[in-house]
Amino acid sequence: MDPSGAKEKILLAWIYCAQFAPERYSRESFAQSLFITLDELDETLADLEKRGLVKTDRAVPELSASGRKAITVVMTGGAFDIIHPGHIETLEQARALGDTLIVSVARDSTFERNKKRSPQHNEVLRRDLVAAVKPVDCAILGSETDIFETVELLKPDIIALGYDQFHDEAKISEEVRKRGLDVKVVRLKASNPDIKTSMLIGAGSRGNF
Repeated sequence: MDPSGAKEKILLAWIYCAQFAPERYSRESFAQSLFITLDELDETLADLEKRGLVKTDRAVPELSASGRKAITVVMTGGAFDIIHPGHIETLEQARALGDTLIVSVARDSTFERNKKRSPQHNEVLRRDLVAAVKPVDCAILGSETDIFETVELLKPDIIALGYDQFHDEAKISEEVRKRGLDVKVVRLKASNPDIKTSMLIGAGSRGNF
């Protein structure tokens, strides 16, 4: 791996994400993304294990406590019913805060409860769409009952809130502290805050028969 450790952090981030979506993280695809051979990948994993950063004695490699501390995990979340420029900007900003970005996508039941309507796309399609966006390293479906269950599962270092999300930073910070987590909560900004999914859907519906 390179002396700067950049690729090493990419590998550690990949291992972190793989625990939540192992079917999406094959050794072959990851080696190709780093432009290294499978043998080089295995050698690097062996070196990381020797240094106490990963555990490879299982089907999917896992980070040790030291390995987890070596990367900064950023979490954000939302419905992402229709991906628009505001979403892309938010995800780019969130990704820039750390070494990996994991996104919690709202379940259909949560969407309907909060927005009082059905989503344009079901939760699996919305998750897959978000996962395909370049700044996103991993996308998962969130909890149907408690958003903090997802926070406890992911244990991020940073929670990035979108510019138009209703969540209160202070209340989120207080709740994660109660659950024994050390998480920084930040509010992202938008260059064009008028771009919102609700406005796009509204404009579209007015134009339909």
